Amino acid sequence: MRKIFTILIGIVTGVLLLIPVSAQKGKMLPHGKVVTLKKSDIPSQTDPKAKSILDKAAAKYNNSPVQVFFQINVTDTKSGKKDSFKGDVVMNGKKFRITTPSAQTYYDGRNEYVYVAKNNEVSISMPTPKELQEVNPAYLMSSYTVHATVQFSLDNKTSDSYYTIDVFPDYSLRKDYYKSIVQIDRKTFHVKSIKVLNKNGVHTLFTALSTKRKSLNDAFFVFYPKAHPGVVVNDLR
Repeated sequence: MRKIFTILIGIVTGVLLLIPVSAQKGKMLPHGKVVTLKKSDIPSQTDPKAKSILDKAAAKYNNSPVQVFFQINVTDTKSGKKDSFKGDVVMNGKKFRITTPSAQTYYDGRNEYVYVAKNNEVSISMPTPKELQEVNPAYLMSSYTVHATVQFSLDNKTSDSYYTIDVFPDYSLRKDYYKSIVQIDRKTFHVKSIKVLNKNGVHTLFTALSTKRKSLNDAFFVFYPKAHPGVVVNDLR
């Protein structure tokens, strides 16, 4: 699960026929190619208005408990292989709970619990700040533009009901992805989608199916072994 959100931040976006790697230089790279970038290929300046829109979206997820139902589609543009699954994530400040068909991940602000139902097994750990940066959806939303260049996409149109914004990670970080495309609803500032373009030709699309506020207590973000008779506990703390 951590890998999925690492890919999303790459967070975390729409489907393009051509990928503008550097709007300033007019360079275009076709889908399906392994991408090799030079530092000069990355736009050098952030558009303050585009960044402010992402900041407003981040605030929507940081200020109160929220649940997002989502679908993730992964496409290997070289082989043509595709995969998809649905899930939901509930966030409340630093706490979160992610549910997918393969596992449930809980974080109570200190401990992380990853429960695999088919094995009736849970692994408990205390993530480092660096690890949390890769898995906490709320943190990703509020921090991923710090080490990135943010610009309006060439596909951004005022007639659309959403903003389309390109996020290029800092070249020095040597990320596996070279660009993410974020679509934000113009009225609600909720995330509509995030598409992450990986250098190896794999594209990951996160689509928010619905978003709603949720009233929760802290216990919701804790895994209780007693509620799962016979569970195997791997305590890695």
